[in-house]
Amino acid sequence: MQRVSIALLAVCIALLIGCSSVHSPERVPLDDFVSYQLQAVPDNWPIQSSLQLVTVTRENQQQSLLLQSELQGEQLNFAALTPQGISLFSMSLLKDGSYTLEKHIPGLALYPSHMLADMQLASWPISTINKGLDGALVKASKQQRIVADTNGQLMVISYADNKITINHLRRHYTITIEEIKE
Repeated sequence: MQRVSIALLAVCIALLIGCSSVHSPERVPLDDFVSYQLQAVPDNWPIQSSLQLVTVTRENQQQSLLLQSELQGEQLNFAALTPQGISLFSMSLLKDGSYTLEKHIPGLALYPSHMLADMQLASWPISTINKGLDGALVKASKQQRIVADTNGQLMVISYADNKITINHLRRHYTITIEEIKE
């Protein structure tokens, strides 16, 4: 479940960026009334290295990318590639919750803070998520997490086999992350 969700980070990038620099931990709006404060990599993060296929669907259009992730000490590093192997960007989530980002193709419209928020909501421990979530609650079961506020469900995150599906009901996009066995 957690290995697959790292790809979530890259998918959100396809939706959402800044230039190559260090970005402070941010409060990310999930809708008009709900926000999430980015959190640091949890202690004892179990993922060492993984490769995922990430597909973003928005307004009946799909985009896919490959995401390679690797834990080095207390830093989580990501590299995103097109399905043909062209490098799109690299990113590192640092111990304090800040991140670095380097675009390899000019003109990419990416929003790394949103990508990181989606990834964390899908894969970080519930206790860590609750520290950063403002205006909503997370309800979790083995197969699903639901982020909801007083207006109802905001996000539904489902887990099946080696696949995570994030459905953002108010922003109208879906992210599917599938682990690729190396």
